[in-house]
Amino acid sequence: MVDSGNGIIGRHGARGPGDDIERELVAQAQEGSLEAFSELVDVHHSGVYRIAYRMCGQQDATDLTQEIFLRALRALRRFQYQGEASFRTWLHRIAVNACINEIRRRKRRSQVEGPSLDEDIEGEDGPMPRVVPDESQSPHVLAERAAIRRAVRQIIQTLSAKHQAVLTLVDLNGQNYEEAAAALGCPVGTLKSRLARARKQFADKWQQFERGELSLQ
Repeated sequence: MVDSGNGIIGRHGARGPGDDIERELVAQAQEGSLEAFSELVDVHHSGVYRIAYRMCGQQDATDLTQEIFLRALRALRRFQYQGEASFRTWLHRIAVNACINEIRRRKRRSQVEGPSLDEDIEGEDGPMPRVVPDESQSPHVLAERAAIRRAVRQIIQTLSAKHQAVLTLVDLNGQNYEEAAAALGCPVGTLKSRLARARKQFADKWQQFERGELSLQ
């Protein structure tokens, strides 16, 4: 649905339509139907949010997701189906580019401002997330899983923006090589070599982390 100020509200968990239905929704949205575009948002919201969350973290994921769909709305009239490229691929490419821009903006800002106040809280026993754990599950299991997820995300965020993008799409989101390459706008061969380098850098840093040689803030 779309609010009265033309803001876009997506619902998580919506089921995707068939290709023909999606093409019709795209065509209607290109003709100016905000209702049709809202349906597309409902379908693809969770996928876009996952990219934003995994590349930029929980703090900015919601705002980034909103920004990505607004960018897509502004660019929609220029979208065309080309070969196997889908609306989802086109949208994910917008998402990745928006996240890369945000990562680069953060790095420039951090050089001037220092650490963000939104980062994990430093406690006596190490960094702690600003999130209340789900007490319906075993606390020690949750803590272990959360620590691993946080470490993985923080290590990925130390890599270059392009390496963050390829790891997010392929290893975290499970996209195949062809789809990820289309989203990143590069040949499959380039994606494979970039992914190999990204995985090698991640593995090296993970080993440093396990040996206590890499401090994550």
